[in-house]
Amino acid sequence: MQDTQKPGHLLDARGCLCPQPLIKTRRLWKTLNTGETFRVLLDNEIAHANLLSFLNDQNAQPQTSRDDDDWVIDAVRSKGADNASKKEAEKSPAPQTAQVAALTPTESFQKAAPDYVVALKSDRMGQGDDDLGQILVKGYINTLLELDNKPKTIVLYNGGVKLATESSGADVSLKALENSGVDVIVCGACVDFFEIKDQLAAGRISNMYDIAEKLAAAGHVVYP
Repeated sequence: MQDTQKPGHLLDARGCLCPQPLIKTRRLWKTLNTGETFRVLLDNEIAHANLLSFLNDQNAQPQTSRDDDDWVIDAVRSKGADNASKKEAEKSPAPQTAQVAALTPTESFQKAAPDYVVALKSDRMGQGDDDLGQILVKGYINTLLELDNKPKTIVLYNGGVKLATESSGADVSLKALENSGVDVIVCGACVDFFEIKDQLAAGRISNMYDIAEKLAAAGHVVYP
């Protein structure tokens, strides 16, 4: 095993399913000062590739090596490397008008994008394999928490209400989304059907009229 006591920060992302290693690294990145070094431990090849892509975009000078079945990435918080959005913004000079403030691509997108609703009708995502589908939908909800442009509302109905139950793997992120201002609505009829009212850990129970209103008023509805 390589020396994990190397000066800097250590992030052990082994055992974390994609996209958690990237999410955890982005969180660490935001806390670092210029010149600080860090090491990330991974045991997932796809997560390793995604993380290398992110770090290269940040000019973080990633150095990767293998340690038995694990990947080890060493990188540095380089000067002026905030994120890809900032780099893109620098390519487009701001208008030379004192009254016009330049917006980053993320800010411009948030300003232009309509409020959107995420509608989850199942406790799995996509078709092909149910176990994989359950992993994917939890990863999707966990990732929503990291987005700058979060949904205005999340609607859970039919099997989707199970995602709001204790220990579902998505309940903590759904609660955190609530705390950030996202309205998480759980279909009351569905909760009664599955007899899970006592197991709910996130969301507010409501009715189909409320759900229909939210969907009708949304600028855009996302069905993952």
